[in-house]
Amino acid sequence: MKLLIVDVTTEAQAYCAKRIESFNQSDIEMLDLKVKLVNDRDFLDRVSEADVLILGSGLGERATALARQAMTVIPWLHIVLYVTDEAYGGGAFRAAHSVGVRKVFPDSASPLDLLQELVAIHAEFRKEGRAREGKVIAVTHAKGGVGATSITAALGEVCSVYGRRSLLWDLDVETRDLSRSLTVNGVEAKVVSSWVNGSREISRESLKDALIPISSDVSVLMPPDRMAESMDLVCHTDGMGIVQRIVELSRVMFDVIIADTGGRMGPATGGLLRAADVVLIVIDDTILGLTAVDLYLTFVKTLVGGSDRILFLVNPYSGDLLGVPQIKAELEPVHNLGEMPWRLPPIPNDPKAALWPGSGRTLYSKGQRATRLALERVAREIGAIDLDGSGAYGNPPDVMSTQGGSGGGESWLKRVFGRRDSGSMSHGDIQSQGRNKSVTDFPEGS
Repeated sequence: MKLLIVDVTTEAQAYCAKRIESFNQSDIEMLDLKVKLVNDRDFLDRVSEADVLILGSGLGERATALARQAMTVIPWLHIVLYVTDEAYGGGAFRAAHSVGVRKVFPDSASPLDLLQELVAIHAEFRKEGRAREGKVIAVTHAKGGVGATSITAALGEVCSVYGRRSLLWDLDVETRDLSRSLTVNGVEAKVVSSWVNGSREISRESLKDALIPISSDVSVLMPPDRMAESMDLVCHTDGMGIVQRIVELSRVMFDVIIADTGGRMGPATGGLLRAADVVLIVIDDTILGLTAVDLYLTFVKTLVGGSDRILFLVNPYSGDLLGVPQIKAELEPVHNLGEMPWRLPPIPNDPKAALWPGSGRTLYSKGQRATRLALERVAREIGAIDLDGSGAYGNPPDVMSTQGGSGGGESWLKRVFGRRDSGSMSHGDIQSQGRNKSVTDFPEGS
């Protein structure tokens, strides 16, 4: 959110900017605040760049004229006005609101009053689609071996093909299946460990340092590099705060966050399920899978707070056992979930595609056409890609045509992400991509 502070002198501008500097760093990062200072003579040249215009008390009665000019240029601009304590009253309110000022504060107002107003404006921006609010999809399962990691990686590929800026978050701290399957490894995992042991703060900058980019649009967040920190992350109550902070920052930085929980339940993963927009429970079509889901639902429904965010995805073991109607018929009388959690299509049994780990491809690009279509429909239903399937860059390429069939051809990671088929990116490779650093700053003057 871009703020333009206007006042008559550099000192007055800096005084107003100090209110923002006093905000907690996490609030500045969550609102993605970028501040510019300008005097009243030059503000019209800069106002078109702003989302919020803050007029300082030094402007006096001239502030209403500037507000009127700004609204003429940008009718959707949000304007906050500061006045002296002596001028704060009904007359100032009437004059300000008549020209489109959103809020009037006295100079003595707490910086928290301004923060509250900026949070409200940012919430409106999210509703209007003017600010990024990434969708969090937590992929979980009631028993191992159902293909949750395969689904996570495949949805990541679907998002990449449709031009969605995405984060694949590996929370399987014991086996790291997602990272190993995508042949991702690196020193970045040490950053995650530093968050857990308290040697480094979780910030937008440190999150960037923890990411392993496999393209300009898709990154992987690994578990901590050491088992002690891994266990603390998922088992200790402090892990809840860590996960919450990662979720908050990721929503600002990515369009889609897909987390592979590894099926482990603890304070951190429980907090993630509560914060997620979609809880995707991957199940197979076996009797043991059915009974496991039955037990799993008894506490997951309470943890998530209902069934409105729960979706089931059947990933068949053989394709010849229980179908979705049978599984639904067994579970519905006990759990009363309704129709919505069952709306996703099952993933076709595709033995050849199941060999994707380490191949540089996923279930999506390695699978048959029916597999790809099912995964695209799942991605649309959970909101990972647009409902019309167009994505950010128009219609996706035909995966089959770019690979010359379901077997062979150029690997997904190389074709889509422009990276090696195996092995992690070197530190030099990452640096060469030119990571974008945080640009929140407070210039000294106009």
